[in-house]
Amino acid sequence: MIYLLYGEEKYDLYKFVDKIKSKFDKLETGVNLFYITKENINELEYTAQSVTFFGSNKIIIIKDTNLKFDIKKLILNCDENDIYIVIEDNLDKRTSEYKELSKNSEIKEFKHLNTKDMISYMISTLKMYKLGISYDNAQYMVDICGEDKSNNINELKKLVAFLNTGDTVSKDVIDKICVKTLNSKIFDMLDAAVNKDKHKAIDMLDELLMQKEPAIKISVMLYKQIKQIYMIKYLKQKNTSDINSILEIHPFAFGKLNKVSDKYNIEYLRMLIDKFDNYDSKTKVGEIDFEIGLKQIICMM
Repeated sequence: MIYLLYGEEKYDLYKFVDKIKSKFDKLETGVNLFYITKENINELEYTAQSVTFFGSNKIIIIKDTNLKFDIKKLILNCDENDIYIVIEDNLDKRTSEYKELSKNSEIKEFKHLNTKDMISYMISTLKMYKLGISYDNAQYMVDICGEDKSNNINELKKLVAFLNTGDTVSKDVIDKICVKTLNSKIFDMLDAAVNKDKHKAIDMLDELLMQKEPAIKISVMLYKQIKQIYMIKYLKQKNTSDINSILEIHPFAFGKLNKVSDKYNIEYLRMLIDKFDNYDSKTKVGEIDFEIGLKQIICMM
């Protein structure tokens, strides 16, 4: 049996893998459980043909190889009683490798929950532990904690440990206990700059740098947000409908970026993008310091 698993929601993906593993009485890495990556992909054929010490079936997990292995040979020679789990972040469905594998495997895509479903998930999970939370506060928690289910489960566990049975999760408690994602922190920095609070924006940047977040990483994520705002503004001017689907932006993030787009004209956003391109070119050749250049861009927003 061959499974092809892919998608951004890793929590659900690996829960599915664990479910497959649970069907085996005993699994031991290197005995009847094998992991293949691009580093040891040359071992795949030998591993597939080998007999386990237990004389039982085996699981072979093939991960992050971009399907760069002999798929036809695997399909032809695999033991029907063995389980092959191919895991990828993303798949190009136009490739011959995908088309060949898709005809001979069970395919499952794991997507992040949409905002509405994630809010419902948080409310119902807290309810299981006899904790309450309003819809608005659950929405706020999704806003700052992101869309990754594994991360949100960890944040929910912290709330359960902190509060007593019967308590209600307030915004103050969320701010005190939950950790914002880097993307959320960068948006807060952008929001401060957009609202002309340059000192606050620079303080936020300094705090991120003190937390050992690389300036280049911050600049890339900030540039992405500025470019998304530009594209939203551009498409709104064209009276385009369903913009978040076209740009493939998560609905909640789209709502925040859309509000920011109303505060800039298209020419100014284009200028900011050009400034980022210039910043990128100059930092690559050492003409400007990463941190100083980034602060200059923030101060002109």
